[in-house]
Amino acid sequence: MSSSRITQLAELIQANTDKVNGYLVEHRLPFPSFDEDGPVDLNIESEDIQNARTTVMEASLELHDLLSGPSMCLRPVLNGTSLQAIYKYKIPSQVPLKGEISFTELAAKCELHEPDLRRILRFAMTFHRVFKNAILGMCHIFDEVWQAYAHTVEAMEKYKSHKPDKTGWTLAQKSDQPVWAYYASRPAMAKRFAGAMATFADGPSVSPTLLASGYPWFFIGNATVVDVGGSKGNISVVLARAEPRLRFVVQDLPGPISGAKESVPEDVSSRIEFMEHDFFKAQPIKADVFRFRMIFHNWSDENVIKILKATTSGLKPGSRVVVNDYLVPEPKTMSLLKERTIREMDMIMFSLFNPRDREEKEWTMLFEQADKRYTNVKAWVPEGSSLAIIEAVWSG
Repeated sequence: MSSSRITQLAELIQANTDKVNGYLVEHRLPFPSFDEDGPVDLNIESEDIQNARTTVMEASLELHDLLSGPSMCLRPVLNGTSLQAIYKYKIPSQVPLKGEISFTELAAKCELHEPDLRRILRFAMTFHRVFKNAILGMCHIFDEVWQAYAHTVEAMEKYKSHKPDKTGWTLAQKSDQPVWAYYASRPAMAKRFAGAMATFADGPSVSPTLLASGYPWFFIGNATVVDVGGSKGNISVVLARAEPRLRFVVQDLPGPISGAKESVPEDVSSRIEFMEHDFFKAQPIKADVFRFRMIFHNWSDENVIKILKATTSGLKPGSRVVVNDYLVPEPKTMSLLKERTIREMDMIMFSLFNPRDREEKEWTMLFEQADKRYTNVKAWVPEGSSLAIIEAVWSG
């Protein structure tokens, strides 16, 4: 009798779990745990063991879905009420990191009805593993993004538009402003959003080192790279250290680049300068490379074309536009975890800003629609990266 798929998956899980466990033992690393003193990250530095870990996670997901069956797979728990309440009532701040607190005492501190508090926390413990003697931090997603999800289909039906002020997010906030304009007059919300984005940017699969190693910067030689929408210049710092012959101009609006020059490390400060510029306006300087990192996935096709058109005034024959952004894969052409990460981000951006992440042929079409002189468009994903590199060459 041939083995079933669920048996194959179980064997795959066992074999690769043994690899991960052996690595943790050999390197005297703590075992995974949801206890208060459990590790936040496994600190696995071996590529082979990371691959084994990914295999276990993907096989576990498939096994879970197979054993659940089609009917249960169509009924996932999407209720984020408990996490929203935990954030809203600042419950984590009332719980000691060590020791315990009763539901009665905690309800009093948070000014909540005790049975409601209990049901909220029990749900979070069961479905999200948020509590176990201690509480892990909450993020803004359950105070803003979750509500945007709930209003996205309503926005689709009401507006039939891809403008950034016609989204699930704007409906949820009862606003006629896009996210960034709304935040401009609400510094506390803006700070929280910036913190959430900084946490996301720390993920290993979006590390700027992957851009540094995944693109042939060495062959560009002595060149100027314009970091469009580069904020404080963090990415340019990484690239400057990777290739000492490159010089950088970081462009952004006045707010993001305010005081940025002073924070650039001394070892690369002579090769990084800053300039105020709105990327919807004509590019004022000529350069060899114009780099856009996670810019275009914030914008609809119409607006990306406007940005690419505005960039043409800075291009010369042979200049390159290098985009570091999401590349939507053809179904089942990459690992399940990577594909889920990309498609999850695509839906988040849909609810917040009304843009979309794009397939390779769609990237090519954008460049062609902006200007036929964008040529040789190609895309690739560096090993270990969630972000692709898309390159176009200006024919002049």
